This record gives sequence, structure tokens and C-alpha cells, in this order.
Amino acid sequence: MTQSKQARGVHDLGGTEAGPIDRDEHPMTFRQRRIDALSMLLRDGKRRMLRADVNRRLIETLPEERYHGGYYPRWVDAMRAALVEQGVLSEAEIAAKLAEVKQRYGKA
Repeated sequence: MTQSKQARGVHDLGGTEAGPIDRDEHPMTFRQRRIDALSMLLRDGKRRMLRADVNRRLIETLPEERYHGGYYPRWVDAMRAALVEQGVLSEAEIAAKLAEVKQRYGKA
């Protein structure tokens, strides 16, 4: 019995040339600290909305352009998807709030 080959996910770089890894320490930006804090809140024992396996699945299934958009943007995408998937927020609610914030800060 032969196994069929499955297409690799965008995250699966095993055996491919991926280029150099920047191992320098970087100070976290204010935005990155906020994203990290949100992630911790969604993972805590009270909420348990973003378990490690869910976070990984959501990140690994991002479209290629979103996956390569950066480390913290992947986290934001995963948190958003988890909240929608669990019925905490709808895409319409998120879009409305984003539009409100953009208007408030003149980024419409």
C-alpha cells in the first residue's frame, strides 16, 4: 500500500533551504508586548480560549502571505480566528471595531 503525498503547509520547511536565522535579541515594541499580553490572557486558566494546539493549527493554516507577514501578526491572526471560531466575536464585530478605531486615529 502506498501513501499519497500531501501538499506541504507553508510552515513545513523540512529539508528546504530557508536562509539565515537572525539570532540577535531585539527589544519588544509596545505593540508586541500588547499582543503577548493578549495571548497570555486568552491562554490563562480562567479563559482557556487559545490552547497551544489551537494556536498552532490556526497559524499553520494561514494563507502564505499572512504566514510570512511576521511573527506577531501571525499571533494576531490566530487570536482573531480562535475568537471567531469559538463564537466570542463575529468577523462583522471585529471589522466594525477596526473601522471605528481607524476612524478615531485618522487612518480610514
